Amino acid sequence: MEKGPRRAAIPIGIGLAAAVGVAALGSAIGLPPLPEPLADLDQRLPGIFKAHMLSAGLGLILLPWILLLRRRPSVHRVLGRIGAGLLFVGAATSLPSALHSEAVPLARLGFFAQGVLCLVFVAGGVSAIHRRDARRHARLMVRLSAVMCGVIVLRALMAVAMSLGWPFDPTYAALAWLSWLLPLAAVVLWPTVARLPMRPNRSTAAFRYESASSATPAVAMISSPPGNSHIHQASRR
Repeated sequence: MEKGPRRAAIPIGIGLAAAVGVAALGSAIGLPPLPEPLADLDQRLPGIFKAHMLSAGLGLILLPWILLLRRRPSVHRVLGRIGAGLLFVGAATSLPSALHSEAVPLARLGFFAQGVLCLVFVAGGVSAIHRRDARRHARLMVRLSAVMCGVIVLRALMAVAMSLGWPFDPTYAALAWLSWLLPLAAVVLWPTVARLPMRPNRSTAAFRYESASSATPAVAMISSPPGNSHIHQASRR
């Protein structure tokens, strides 16, 4: 039952990452022409903004394949090294891009924090696998994927918000944080939630007790020899 949804989510995730990554590559080469705020940012940060869009776009396209091919060590290792380098450059160049953008200060701070976390997770994941700590490496890479997922979530939710007529600046500022904080919180908290014991509530326990109590005389009647059934009937009185 669990494999069906997971199998369906894999091509969706690859498709979304590819779509956003290709859009970022288009922004890096000016196809289509950049919107005015991004064009101004590109002029203020010559080379840096385009390097950010190019490296982050390629890294985002590679990321789901790196995770998907983790059981093929040789391919995973090669793609992982390329992806780590691209994502590190993309995260490093995102910091000045965030600070010099025309977004409201709260949004700029959210994007800056997102870039810092990407740097921390990439560096930590590479360090962990060099120490042969595969478990920590996997944990940090999943968290990196959650933070990078914010790029996709932000665009999807902004499209919905604009279709609903919500004000741009406060919505953009909120989603600059929530778009990556929520996926990150989900992957951090899920192992703890999954280990919680399932306790039946009182109504369920009472129902089970009553069902067992009402079934006991019948079970006794069935299990007793025919000649002794009157003994059980007398005991019920």
